Amino acid sequence: LTRRLHRLSTLMDGFQESDFTSRSAYAKDKTRRGDEVDRLGYTFDRMAERIREQLDQLKRQDSLRRQLVARVSHDLRTPLAALQGYMESLSLKRRELSNREQSEYVDLALRQSRRLSRQLDELFELASLDARETQPQCEAFTLAELLQDVLQKYQLRAEQAQVRLQLSPPGRLPFVHGDIGLTERVLENLLENAFTHTPHGGAITLDTLHQGDRIMISVKDTGPGISEEDQAHLFEPFYQSESGSRSRLHVGLGLAIARRIIELQQGEIGVQSRLGQGAVFYFTLPVSAP
Repeated sequence: LTRRLHRLSTLMDGFQESDFTSRSAYAKDKTRRGDEVDRLGYTFDRMAERIREQLDQLKRQDSLRRQLVARVSHDLRTPLAALQGYMESLSLKRRELSNREQSEYVDLALRQSRRLSRQLDELFELASLDARETQPQCEAFTLAELLQDVLQKYQLRAEQAQVRLQLSPPGRLPFVHGDIGLTERVLENLLENAFTHTPHGGAITLDTLHQGDRIMISVKDTGPGISEEDQAHLFEPFYQSESGSRSRLHVGLGLAIARRIIELQQGEIGVQSRLGQGAVFYFTLPVSAP
């Protein structure tokens, strides 16, 4: 009895001295049932393994946090520096500039200000979703009506961009279970991404597919497509491609926000694409129970 307790105590001391990173297992045969001392040793093994997993998870989260802070700093610095530059030029050269040139400087400064404001709003929205402060208010609703509303909202932009925006006939679809406002936000983010990468004369198509207890909603564009390497990282915050595909792909926070929203609604989100053949972004929502 004393020998086993001494061995267990030595293992605990070693685990603590290694800063909870290295340990030796007390029990080699975890299926064998023993007395109270053996059960204490089995419990220590499970606890130590759980502590190591949590420490590894914290390290990964800390690494992701550092990367996110670096990317946020870079993305916010660009419009802020441009805004400051335009305002300083306007202040120093006001007497030398014509009214038209002054108006151009103000318009450029406003454009950068709106860009900065949009990025900050997206950053706060993503932080709220990650902290689970934003919870979906799910209910049964008609998906076809939501798609029509979103389509009408973007028709003017499609005409200005010379892009054909269309909705495939959804047919008879059952009610879906989800948050209407958050689902609309996902559709907007996917459409914004599609407009960014669809050239003049291209097309963006919204489509639906009934798959058992799920409804799949897709947004297809005729852009340059996405490489397989980039597809694995598209939904990461501020991901920027180094391969040059998707017109120097820089997705910001829109797709990351869309993924968080769909995950909160127990759905799935993904992308299918090949270089030179456009891209299809899709997500699923559960069918509402009768």
